[in-house]
Amino acid sequence: MKENPTSCSGVGNGAGAKVNSNRYLRQPEVLERVGVSWMTLLRWEKQGRFPRRRKIGPRIVAWPEAEIVEWCASREIAPAVDKGAAK
Repeated sequence: MKENPTSCSGVGNGAGAKVNSNRYLRQPEVLERVGVSWMTLLRWEKQGRFPRRRKIGPRIVAWPEAEIVEWCASREIAPAVDKGAAK
């Protein structure tokens, strides 16, 4: 899986998207939207580079959708790098 900290995909991350402030996203949906591995997400969370998950049940954690959308919106799109360019 690509670990590009500047990419976000999925519904609700575009400008003007309506976000349900009461909705929580579980791990698979967060990973799909952010496009990184689970270990990268945990590392970013520990480093304070990603929103912290919330415990919503005895064995269930999730992230507020609004925080994920806001985080994605705050990421800049990295320019494409041409690996075949002459040095």
